[in-house]
Amino acid sequence: MTLSITNQNLLASKNCQDGYVEKSFAEECPLNILIAEDNIVNQKLIERILRKLGYQTDTASDGIQVLNFIVRKEYHVILMDVRMPEMDGLEATHAIRQMGIKQPYIIAMTANAMSKDREECLENGMNDYMSKPLSTDMIINSLKKGYTYFTQKI
Repeated sequence: MTLSITNQNLLASKNCQDGYVEKSFAEECPLNILIAEDNIVNQKLIERILRKLGYQTDTASDGIQVLNFIVRKEYHVILMDVRMPEMDGLEATHAIRQMGIKQPYIIAMTANAMSKDREECLENGMNDYMSKPLSTDMIINSLKKGYTYFTQKI
């Protein structure tokens, strides 16, 4: 009988851009992440996925809270719901892009899956787009892009 044991740490590249995905993902791709989502169920789902990847996050439930968070802490990535009360994700993104801060990688999250919705998000200053329902793979792929964006800006 032959037993084959595979250590994913040895097989996988320890580089965020090369597809390394497990609990130490956050160690290999360190990012400060802000979740901007008004729906509690969606907040908890996204927080759980990011925790499994090793991230600790902050969460805002509207665009005004997002702006309050980013003046106190540097975020590399913001997962931004497009439709929120008080100030929506598009307005918050526009305000962030006008601020004299190191610009975060902003990922739109929306239930709208039409190509015009994606274009609207990108035209309004968001860097990436995810259509709900979100999956772990979608989030990982967007975080990899955010990591690349952030590390190239250093």
